[in-house]
Amino acid sequence: MFSEGTHNTQSGVNVPSLLNQRQSMHQQLKVNAQRIEALESQIKATQMLATLGTQVYQVAHEFNNILVPMINYSELALRHQDDTDLMRKALTKTIEHGNKASEIIQCLLGTIRNQSTPFQLCNINELVQSTLKCISSEFKKDRIDASVQIEGDLACHMHSGQIQQVLLNLFINAKQAMHHHGGTLTIEAFSKHDALSIIVTDTGCGIEQNILSKIFDPFVSTKTEETAVNQLGTGLGLVICKDIIESHSGSISVSSEINKGTTFTIVIPQTKQVLSKNEDE
Repeated sequence: MFSEGTHNTQSGVNVPSLLNQRQSMHQQLKVNAQRIEALESQIKATQMLATLGTQVYQVAHEFNNILVPMINYSELALRHQDDTDLMRKALTKTIEHGNKASEIIQCLLGTIRNQSTPFQLCNINELVQSTLKCISSEFKKDRIDASVQIEGDLACHMHSGQIQQVLLNLFINAKQAMHHHGGTLTIEAFSKHDALSIIVTDTGCGIEQNILSKIFDPFVSTKTEETAVNQLGTGLGLVICKDIIESHSGSISVSSEINKGTTFTIVIPQTKQVLSKNEDE
């Protein structure tokens, strides 16, 4: 027998030393866990910046499509200052394009707003329409029609900027899938069984089954040199989408058929989806 604070003379074990080592190991494990948590947070922030960079690249094309005619209309007005009617029409067009540019900037800012803002009651139709404005000209250029099937008063408590980022990512993916042949992007939303469902469907090239099963894994991208439209994907966009939807206690799933299209389904549990007249006012 031996008491604490003494050696076990038969085995040569120093009990206090073993206890100190065990305590030190627990402390080190705690420190390592904190470091891992910090690294995971940094990786998530890096992933967010990477996917935002991809989205900014796409929106920049839309912005350029607006700036070019703005410059042309302004130059036209300057060249024909004596023609009041022509100058007024040119300046009116310049203002229209300027307002659209402002809407696109607001949409882009919406995707990068403070992620810690509280949940707010958001009108789903307005959120979808606002997001579509970011890339609507690109849709027209690629012969893509957008069909929005959402009741005007459908609403849900959510982080509007985060959900807008998810939608923008899905819309960009759909645009690239339909880039060469055109098609239709359909956005549906409805409330059922205390949950909001948002369904985004394209009629594009579809996703191979071997990729579809791991589509939400990091660094898995469906984009190739042919479909990426001058920029390959980071493989992080859908990872961020999944993280955002899960942070809303929801889920996101996908189904696809080659040469027929792809459907993403988002479900967000919500006890209150429809704006009352008092809240809407």
